[in-house]
Amino acid sequence: MTLDEFIDSRSPGLDVVRLLLAMAVLVSHSWTLGGFGPEPGSPLAPRYLTLGGFAVAGFFALSGLLVGRSALRRTPAQYTRARLARIVPGYWVALVVSALLFAPIGFAHDHGSLSGFINFDPAGPISYVGRAALFPIEFFHGVADVFQTSTPYGRATGTSFVNGSLWTLAYEMRCYLLIGLLALAARRFGGRLTITVAWIVVGMIAVSYWAGPEQTRFVLGPVADPTMVMFAFIFLAGTLAGVWGHRIRLFGIVPLLALVLALVAGRTSLTASEHLGGATLAVLLPPLAAILTPIGARLRGIDLSYGMYLYAWPVQQLIAMYDVAPGPWRFVGLSTVATAGFAAASWFIVEHPAMKRARRERRPRSLPGDEARSPVDTGRLEGIG
Repeated sequence: MTLDEFIDSRSPGLDVVRLLLAMAVLVSHSWTLGGFGPEPGSPLAPRYLTLGGFAVAGFFALSGLLVGRSALRRTPAQYTRARLARIVPGYWVALVVSALLFAPIGFAHDHGSLSGFINFDPAGPISYVGRAALFPIEFFHGVADVFQTSTPYGRATGTSFVNGSLWTLAYEMRCYLLIGLLALAARRFGGRLTITVAWIVVGMIAVSYWAGPEQTRFVLGPVADPTMVMFAFIFLAGTLAGVWGHRIRLFGIVPLLALVLALVAGRTSLTASEHLGGATLAVLLPPLAAILTPIGARLRGIDLSYGMYLYAWPVQQLIAMYDVAPGPWRFVGLSTVATAGFAAASWFIVEHPAMKRARRERRPRSLPGDEARSPVDTGRLEGIG
């Protein structure tokens, strides 16, 4: 089976892989948020990256693989509506819940009441939601100094982080914009040529940041900071695997070579681990998804990964604040159970209804110049969630 055929099969194993990645972020954060020491290392680059960093790279690689197909097959309007429906409603609700549920609990714990919590100050909950709503790259993650003195992470960093996982979604949205623009170019030049050239260009920019960071930042910093370039490189690696998927055997030589490359990069440098190691996940994770397909079938289309990612951090901050889970694995277990409840509510009340409304559109189409493929409903499979 080729990678192309596997993605077209709409395997529920992809849901399982994304859920595992979200769980990996939760497990990784448990050590720092619970005050148990450094985060576990990445399985591919334990010297340079955390387990959470590995998982986030996996999210971007899968997003590039699946969302890239969506962008190249749909009209701009269809693609935009699908992307906004998948990411924005869940994100906005998570912002409100973080500011008006989790933060007030932390505030009451610190001050004994909610008096003075609701205000329009820059550090208040309303300002927090407002400044984060449009996915800014940089914004203050705290609300009224909540969790700053009452949690291990707050005391260690001297900061108030109500929901520290949301920062990656700003980069995810920018990757969606990038692939949307490339899809327009692909109408003229074809999907394979466009994505291949774009990935090479982004790779050259990454090398430029490595070789001359100050000069490159001076020229490109306002539009493409090093983190954006790294995530774009991983994301486009996924899209690249997708457009050449008809030539990649799911359990063939390409995934094997990718694994070797990832292991070598993971022992070479931070830059190699982040960029090359992350890019290889585009062909390493689909075979795992194929193996997990029978388990995914039991999920019946329920995808809790996005909700687990959105709510794990604030749930873990509360658990750490009340100090109810001594030991890292008890902390992980309680965090998983509590976060799953919020993730289920997010899926059934917010995410799934929004996606159903967005799917009332024409079927995807193939690009002129590329071989025709059977249409695939990528709506459930796309994205970080």
